[in-house]
Amino acid sequence: MSKSRRDENLEWLDRKYPGIRKRVEERKEGLLRGEGIEVEEELSVEGEAILKVRAKGRELYLAGRRSPAASARNQVAALGGIMGNAPVFLVGMGNLHYLEEVLRATDESVIVIIYEPVFSIFYRQLGIADLKGTIGGRKAALIVEGINEEETKGLLRATLVKERIPLMKNLTLPNYAEFCAEKILAFYQEIDDIAKSYLTFLNTRLRFISVAADNFYHNVPYVRTGYRAGQLAGAVPNDVPAILVSAGPSLNKNIRELRRAKNHAFLIAADTAVKPLLREGIVPDMYAMLDGKKPLNLVEAEGSKKIPLVVLVNGAKAILDYHTGKKFFINEGYSYVNEMFKMNGETLEYLPVGGSVATLAFSLACHLGFKDIIFVGQDLALTGNKTHADGTFKEKMDEIDTSKYKTVPGNYEKEVPTRGDFDNYRKWFEEFIESWSKRYDVRFINATEGGAKIAGTEIMTLKEAIDGLCTKEVDIGRCFEKLEPAFSGEEQEKILRYFHDTPKEIHKMAALAEEGEKLYQRLDKQCSHGNMDRKAYLKILTRVKKNRKRIEGNPNYQLVSETIARAEQIIQSSQFFRYDSMEEEGKELARQGKLYMDLIRECAGILERIAEETVAKAK
Repeated sequence: MSKSRRDENLEWLDRKYPGIRKRVEERKEGLLRGEGIEVEEELSVEGEAILKVRAKGRELYLAGRRSPAASARNQVAALGGIMGNAPVFLVGMGNLHYLEEVLRATDESVIVIIYEPVFSIFYRQLGIADLKGTIGGRKAALIVEGINEEETKGLLRATLVKERIPLMKNLTLPNYAEFCAEKILAFYQEIDDIAKSYLTFLNTRLRFISVAADNFYHNVPYVRTGYRAGQLAGAVPNDVPAILVSAGPSLNKNIRELRRAKNHAFLIAADTAVKPLLREGIVPDMYAMLDGKKPLNLVEAEGSKKIPLVVLVNGAKAILDYHTGKKFFINEGYSYVNEMFKMNGETLEYLPVGGSVATLAFSLACHLGFKDIIFVGQDLALTGNKTHADGTFKEKMDEIDTSKYKTVPGNYEKEVPTRGDFDNYRKWFEEFIESWSKRYDVRFINATEGGAKIAGTEIMTLKEAIDGLCTKEVDIGRCFEKLEPAFSGEEQEKILRYFHDTPKEIHKMAALAEEGEKLYQRLDKQCSHGNMDRKAYLKILTRVKKNRKRIEGNPNYQLVSETIARAEQIIQSSQFFRYDSMEEEGKELARQGKLYMDLIRECAGILERIAEETVAKAK
């Protein structure tokens, strides 16, 4: 007995979306009854099958009664050009000519998301259409109300990655809004929410250019008078353990044990662990800080000012100002900072940061050559339903509901709840440990006494770790006292002149952006003529390239490139565009280029004003 068309379609759909056939079969009776919509099949004037629905006392055709294919062609054409990799949202399956036309008019990189708000229509099409023949191997996803609508949000988030948002198209089939407007509006609201959240992200990044740049230019004079993290290699003895103290909830269990480790280990703390340690009378040998928005009160405590600090140049300026001890910097790739070392025939060492203060402190301990590294308070989980130890952000940290949080294997519990950022750091630790262990003989001990398991570490109590490894006495403080600043007095004077010239150098970048905008205007004019002069076109492009190279060679450009989120969007989305002629391509290049240069000029203006109030006044 041959299979029905419905069975063939369900079999094919089940291979693409496992489990969908079972859901359709289990829910069809209830959905068909609950919707109360009659779906009938008729023939158009041209003899093609079309669907008609009876709903709310009305009869509505879901395709043109004369030529359903022509209606689809006209409306898809009205969308305009659909670029490669663009998401296309198609609401309704009542006339599959729309889907066919979208697939015909686009290449295989286009992603089509079909949303059918009415199960009755979907079920009827299962018995008529050849879905496998229509969709084939194209990138297509199907959401059917009542069957898998709970997957909508996840599917949209996976599809609407930032560079695709400007390219998306949507189309609602005729008459659907007449009988299921609320469902369609809810679907489009999901799309709108994701798009708006991305635009908010872009605008927030642009607004925070002044915050990031202010931190940078405010803090960079500390590099001039400060120290290189690389100076610690050989200066700090590594024949004792390094104890990395983080501020996970488990720190409250064993923090007092750390008193016994003082002067028997290198105690390096995360900034959030400083106050709890000082409260227990334990002064860490060093602490780490990297966040540009960390509040001062996180480290503001008696005895914290002079603790040596490893820090990023764009860290919170209030904390760097408050801190009066030795500041150690690493190479973050900033051309502006590297130029300070280059002009004095020196280099600044690079160190993998990993994204958190704990990963920074850990990376430093590894690169200083310690053979025994002990984790304390490194929960990477919400142990006891708390994010951090008491005494960090609050005297008593709040307990939160973690019932819906992701869980991972624990050190002492089978599973512990965690957050996405914590879990990413856990994976970073594991990858780093695996890589480091292949090259060096290092013992990694997790003495957190709670939290998530970190592969590659031995689980041990802190008491056991201190008893077994902290057996040698050492004066880490004396080691720090012997260190001299990275630059001599003469070298610092040279850097000071460099600082004072910074606003002028930033202004040069703004002037180059103005020049670049004029070049793009000439390009646009050249491509608007009937007969484009190819030689002149290529000559302008060569000048554009040289202009961009000079802008990007400015030591201050990196701060601009990191914060011009809208320019980043222009560049990233343009990778998907294809053009039928050199003129079209040139006009689009000109459009993007003018926007980009305008943003560079805008951001350079902000940087110049900040530099005038910071490095230009450095003494």
